[in-house]
Amino acid sequence: MTEAIAVSGLRKSYGKTVALDGLDLGVAVGEVHGFLGPNGSGKTTTIRILLGLLRADGGAARLLGGDPWSEAAALHRRLAYVPGDVTLWPSLSGGEIIDLLGRLRGGIDAKRRASLLERFELDPTKKARAYSKGNRQKVALISALASDVELLLLDEPTVGVDPQSRNHIFEMIETLRGEGMSIIYTTHYM
Repeated sequence: MTEAIAVSGLRKSYGKTVALDGLDLGVAVGEVHGFLGPNGSGKTTTIRILLGLLRADGGAARLLGGDPWSEAAALHRRLAYVPGDVTLWPSLSGGEIIDLLGRLRGGIDAKRRASLLERFELDPTKKARAYSKGNRQKVALISALASDVELLLLDEPTVGVDPQSRNHIFEMIETLRGEGMSIIYTTHYM
């Protein structure tokens, strides 16, 4: 398999609003692909279709060689996703959430988890309800970045995080790319 993501002629409309009009996209294994566009340009719609959360109106999409709509459960064990707006279980601690999300993906690299907690200066013992938006984002990012997966889908991952953490995210993306992980990163920052 040479492509982690293969999209051909993808179409999606919401009523009369066309979100995707024949999108073609290929992300090779081990490649970082930036998906740049203004708000409302179809970035999140594309990600949601790739995750099997939304059905396309037309075209074809393959994720890690599988159909994201009919094989979503199996594919989700092989990928990590970070949305732009993270909602967490308020009564769980950040560390509990990181571990829970990691177990859903088959496990977490404990050494990388510890390093990321230190790097992002996140207290894993705090309850999620006490976290700021930026710290909720960090919980999701740490869980995704420490997971042993083949594909990372980051949908506006730097929204709400401080500049230093943003730099850490970019450094980790480069490290993971060097390890052969495929990454798609959406942003509206130009």
